Amino acid sequence: MAVGSRQVASRSTARDVAQLVGCSISTVSLVINGKSAGRVSKATIRRIWKAVDELDYRLNTAARSLATGRSGSLAFVCPDPTNPFFSMVMEGITSVLDDEYELTLLVPRYASDYGRATVQRALAGDYAGLLLASPGRWILKGFAPTCPTIVLDSGGLRSALTSIDLDVHGAGREIAEHLASLGHQTVAYVGLSRSKATLQHRRDALATALREHNAQVISRDLILEDLSVAAAENAFPAAWEGWNRAGVTAVVCGDELFAYGIMQAAASLGLEVPRDLSVVGFNNLLYSTLVQPPLTTVDMSARVLGTEAGGALQDYIKSGRRPDSQRLETRLVIRESTGPAP
Repeated sequence: MAVGSRQVASRSTARDVAQLVGCSISTVSLVINGKSAGRVSKATIRRIWKAVDELDYRLNTAARSLATGRSGSLAFVCPDPTNPFFSMVMEGITSVLDDEYELTLLVPRYASDYGRATVQRALAGDYAGLLLASPGRWILKGFAPTCPTIVLDSGGLRSALTSIDLDVHGAGREIAEHLASLGHQTVAYVGLSRSKATLQHRRDALATALREHNAQVISRDLILEDLSVAAAENAFPAAWEGWNRAGVTAVVCGDELFAYGIMQAAASLGLEVPRDLSVVGFNNLLYSTLVQPPLTTVDMSARVLGTEAGGALQDYIKSGRRPDSQRLETRLVIRESTGPAP
């Protein structure tokens, strides 16, 4: 429609998306709200999201925002708030928020990691700012923010958005130097099967650094479906058979929860850490000083990550100037779970 001499584009609706795809409005609603699992085909889901991008469709939450006053809210999108790492990040964010802001947590409803539906909910809300933690590659591809947005722990992904990242390459160098100094030449890695870059980025940094010390990460990674202690504990016995034959003397886990499971499973097999196997983790959670032996790990500065992101986002909102990206230092905390190679 026209207002004076100025053209004002009408807002796309779910009906527009449905007509473009050739499906019902209810099908579009299922996909947009993350309720399509087992109810809508993957091909239709892909066509709907393509139409959403083409039409720049947004859920209409203006009325709800007026009623709730959410314009003073900052949205924090993260994969799993029960993960201690993200809990520490949230603690950092909330510690620096001004009184005028509140933090709204957005998490996946029916999956182990957030996808387009969760981000669509964030973009549709009347939020003053948005924080995206550890996003998948498919999230940042073609991402068009509707408010000041900052990415935390991007896992090496590049985008036009401001990112506050961790010095993963520095962490890889420290781990490699430490293990090489102890005589370890063959290292195994435990990662996550989700198609996102965070834990893979840590593996790549470690492998690059080990090569500089004439050491290696063997190709037989242990890739797990769930980020949990139990997943690593259950999978280790079968993996160890191949690793032991390959001469593995140290295991580096992309997340500390995996390291706890590896250590428990090793003990059940009669392996002594670090006499028979050294174990290294990432994150430096409180529990790492309590396990036996205490875990050597990379301190990923989770709380600092939160404080820097929260502060930068508030400055972005108030000044209107997009802040520069930054990389936070990490440090290897050496404890008793690593020792000389057997």
